[in-house]
Amino acid sequence: MREENKKSSKNEENKFKAQRLVRKKWFAPAVYLAAAAFVLSAVYFMQGGDEAALPEEGVEVIDTTSQNQLNQYGEDAVPVTATNEVLKMPVVNEEEVEIVGYFYDVNAESEEQERALVYYNNMYYQNKGIDLASLEGASFEVAAALSGTVIKVEQDSLLGNVIEINHDNGIITHYHSLETIEVEKGQTVKQGELLGEAGRNLYNKEAGVHLHFELRFEDTPVNPNDVFQQPIDSIGDIAKEKEEEKETTVEESSGEEEVDGDTKEVEKDKEKEDEDAADDPKDTDVPDDADKKEKNEE
Repeated sequence: MREENKKSSKNEENKFKAQRLVRKKWFAPAVYLAAAAFVLSAVYFMQGGDEAALPEEGVEVIDTTSQNQLNQYGEDAVPVTATNEVLKMPVVNEEEVEIVGYFYDVNAESEEQERALVYYNNMYYQNKGIDLASLEGASFEVAAALSGTVIKVEQDSLLGNVIEINHDNGIITHYHSLETIEVEKGQTVKQGELLGEAGRNLYNKEAGVHLHFELRFEDTPVNPNDVFQQPIDSIGDIAKEKEEEKETTVEESSGEEEVDGDTKEVEKDKEKEDEDAADDPKDTDVPDDADKKEKNEE
């Protein structure tokens, strides 16, 4: 009997302690935290414990299903100009064309500069781009040298059909003397995309069927031959270096002219002194009146 009473009193004591524990304020939060820890542990265990599969803190998670986004016209979105693009020849097939007109470079030799002049209306003009023609003299397909947005399409009475494409970062390419045009203003084109076919124009009749191609950085003409196969990001730096070389050449040329001018002035002054000396009677061999009087007395 006593043993049964002891067991009963012990159970009641344990029950009373449990009730007191449940009544504590921290008991419920502790239970919730323990349950949450158990659930997270279970999930981690089911994933195999691969921490590499979890995104790093502060890294944006990109939905791969949205990578091929469509623009408002339902077409694939195309960046204006990819930063890793390199400038290519503005033709579909490079093997069928050659350069027949060269960019006028102030630092080039005189013979090269003569080859870079365009004769029109009884005058010579400096070529601000290059001219490409087919080896057989026939028309050929013209392509975009870089990806970009078409900002001008027009028919010019002197230059022929003209296309201009903006590539951002101050870079614009010009295509003149086109016979046909396959794009329109505002259109986004990819590098190598067909723009039209080469034709003739009045400005450079001697070139025959050709394409006149210009590359401009901040509206300053750049020699395309200096930047072909160069990344678009480096075109601006190359253009600035060439412009600095040009300015240095101009300054040196003006300095030489000033030196030559000073030399000529010195020579003129010397010639004038010689003439004055020749006219001065003191410097001649003619005797004066005193010499004549002494000779008479003798």
